[in-house]
Amino acid sequence: MKAEVSAAIEDLRKQFPAATLNTRDDGQGGVYLTVEPVALSDRFVPNKTWVGFHIPAQYPYADIYPMFIGGDVRRADGQGFAPPVTAGYAFEGRPALQISRRNSMAQNGKQKVCAKVLKVLDFLERSS
Repeated sequence: MKAEVSAAIEDLRKQFPAATLNTRDDGQGGVYLTVEPVALSDRFVPNKTWVGFHIPAQYPYADIYPMFIGGDVRRADGQGFAPPVTAGYAFEGRPALQISRRNSMAQNGKQKVCAKVLKVLDFLERSS
């Protein structure tokens, strides 16, 4: 695992101190990772889930994309999700919702994994 990827994992441990981080090396210097639990608002049932993603070896000069949350998460108001939040995926063998929020400027500057996770969770809250 590349040093930059290891540093990203440590940043996530600081950002989510109560969470468990599960990692699996991708064999190329990156890692597949889940952070659990992650709090959602009462607008979701359940209001805790996991978030999963791949940190590629090119990090921090690559986007963290796509991101996934638990496939059992539903909107509390009964409405379905609309793209870019889509069902029918799996991440690390777990049913998942994909949240497709690409950063088209990722190759132009350093990415921060914590910022990406928080932005995606904020997007989920604001769009639902």
